[in-house]
Amino acid sequence: MAYPVLACQVLTALVFLTAAVGKLRSRAVYAGFVTELGDWPLVPAGLRPVIARVVSSTEAAVPVLIAVPVTRRAGAGLAALLLTAFLTAMILLRARSATARCTCFGRRPAALGTRHLVRTAVLLGAAVCAFPWQGEPAPATVGAGLLAAGFGGLGALVAVTLDDIAEAVGPATPRGTTHTPRS
Repeated sequence: MAYPVLACQVLTALVFLTAAVGKLRSRAVYAGFVTELGDWPLVPAGLRPVIARVVSSTEAAVPVLIAVPVTRRAGAGLAALLLTAFLTAMILLRARSATARCTCFGRRPAALGTRHLVRTAVLLGAAVCAFPWQGEPAPATVGAGLLAAGFGGLGALVAVTLDDIAEAVGPATPRGTTHTPRS
């Protein structure tokens, strides 16, 4: 069981590291994140700066906590808590037919859609799986541990670039129609 846990720890830590760096890399980007929270009708205007600080601080703390053996459980738990909040907010927005954008990883904003719900749910599952259990054995070999970490890194790469992947693949075309390339 140590290998899937390690892969999920690496995935969770890298996703949160990317999210934190994406939001905190400059004052202008961070200010854009605070402004973007205005697109979320669930966030009162007066609380936007506080929520932005809590989210970005938590995102920055998760990879550090996961990297330190004695705080791994706290890191995975904090990640699961934040992802649960994100998923709940997305579901509430969809239920209200509200639209919102997200610069999840500090890149260009994307309209929240089904792929973001699925990604967040998968990341929540990974954060729960990243929770190390008492007495869990360490990976038996360095090679197998590196392989598990590599799979976690690959998963993080897919999660972080999901919007780019979706854009590259393009919209699905119904059967019987032809796809016309963008000019």
